[in-house]
Amino acid sequence: MSKLDVYLRSIERFGAAGAILNSGQPVTLRFPAGDRQATQVTPHDQLVILVREVAPPAVLDQIDKQRPARFEVDSDGKRYAISVTPKPGAWSVAIEPGGGGAPAAAAPPAPSGPPSRPTPRPAPSSDASDMTIERGQYDTGPVPVIVTSSGSVFLDQLTTAARGSRASDIYLNAGAAPLMRVGGELAQGDRGVVDGDTLSREIGSVAPADARTAWSEQRVATFAYGDGAGRVRVTLTRDQRGPGAALRLLHGEAAPLDRLGLPGEVTEWLDARGLVVIAGPSAAGKTTTLAALIRALGERRRVVVSLEDPIEILHTGPTISQRAIGEHVHSFTEGVESAMREGADVIVVGAVTSADAATAVINAVAGGHLVLTTVLAPAGRVAIERLIAPLSADQRDAARALCGDSLLGTIAPIVGRSGARTFEVAAAGSAT
Repeated sequence: MSKLDVYLRSIERFGAAGAILNSGQPVTLRFPAGDRQATQVTPHDQLVILVREVAPPAVLDQIDKQRPARFEVDSDGKRYAISVTPKPGAWSVAIEPGGGGAPAAAAPPAPSGPPSRPTPRPAPSSDASDMTIERGQYDTGPVPVIVTSSGSVFLDQLTTAARGSRASDIYLNAGAAPLMRVGGELAQGDRGVVDGDTLSREIGSVAPADARTAWSEQRVATFAYGDGAGRVRVTLTRDQRGPGAALRLLHGEAAPLDRLGLPGEVTEWLDARGLVVIAGPSAAGKTTTLAALIRALGERRRVVVSLEDPIEILHTGPTISQRAIGEHVHSFTEGVESAMREGADVIVVGAVTSADAATAVINAVAGGHLVLTTVLAPAGRVAIERLIAPLSADQRDAARALCGDSLLGTIAPIVGRSGARTFEVAAAGSAT
C-alpha cells in the first residue's frame, strides 16, 4: 500500500469528497457543506514521497521544474485526480474524485517560504490511519481524540507506558515487539510485533531531516525530541532485520542537586576552576547527573555554555546557553573557542565520543575554565584514560598531564537492580 492509499482510505472512512494536503499543515477534508480540518499533519518530506511514489514520470518532470501538475490514480476500484502545486519547501496537493468528475477545486496556495511550525493540535501524527477530524456539524457521534505531543501517537503511547514503568530505555526493531529496560532488566510490554515500515514511518515523523538523511545514507543517526513528559534521545540503526531505534527516556527538567544525594565536596567543585568528569556505563545516569550540576551552576548565576550532540535535558536558566553541534555550532572545538571569547564561567562538553570532543575539553581546561563532561567508562578511576583515548598517540601524554593537574574529581553514578542510584565520588588526589 502506498502512502497515498492510506489517505484515500481515511477520506472514504469520513465520507469526504476530497482533501487538501499542505506541507507541514493540518489536512483539510472537503465536504459538500464545507471544509473541515483533520488533526493529522503531513510533513513536507513525506508529502514529497507520497507524490513521487505514484506520479508518472512526465508529471514528475513538471513538478521538478516547479510547475503545477495533475494526474489520476486508481485505488481500490476508485479513480482519483491528484493536483500538485509545488514550491520550494512547501507543496500543496489536492485529492478529488477522478474519471470525468467535477473540475478540481483550486488548492489553497502553498506558502511562499519554508513552512512554519503548525499551531499545536491534537494528534499531529504522520500516519493518516490515526486521522480524526475536528468536532462540528458533520458529527453523528463522539469523535475520538488522539492526543500526541511529539507528532507520533505510536511513540507517545510507548514512551508514556515506559515512563509509567520507570523504564530507562525502549528498544524497537523491525519484526519484533518493543522491549523496555526497567531497573537494568529487559521487559516486554503489551504491544505486538512492529514491522519495519511502521517503525520507519513513526520515527521519521519525529526525526529532523538531517537525522533521517544520516539514517538512510550512513545507517546510523542520533537526535532528541520531546514527548510531553520529558526528552527522548533516539539512536537510529539498521541490521539484518531492517530499521531499529533505541530510545533513552530523559527527564523534562534537571533535578535539583540536593535531590541526587551527592556528597558536599561536589558542591565545592562548582566554585572552582578545573575539570569534573562524570563516568559510567550506558544508562547509569551520567546525563541526569550532568544536568543537575548545570542547573546548580545556573542557580549560582554562573555563565554556562553547554555543547551537546544532541541537546537532551533542557535548561531555562537565563545564564545557561545550550548549543547543539551541527545546528548552533559546527563542532565542539569551535564551540569552546566561542565560549572562551564570550567569557563563559563554565564550559560543558556533553559527552566525549570523538577526537573533536576530547580536544575541546583539553582546550577548555587549558583556558582555565571550570569544565564538565561525561565519558563512557566502567568506573571513575579510568575516566581520564577514556577521555583522552580518542586523541592521537602523540597528544595523549600532554593531555594526560594537563587533565591530571586540573582534575577536581570524578563522579560515577551507579544504578542498582532496584533502580536506586548511588554515587562513587573521588576527589583529584584519589581519582588519579
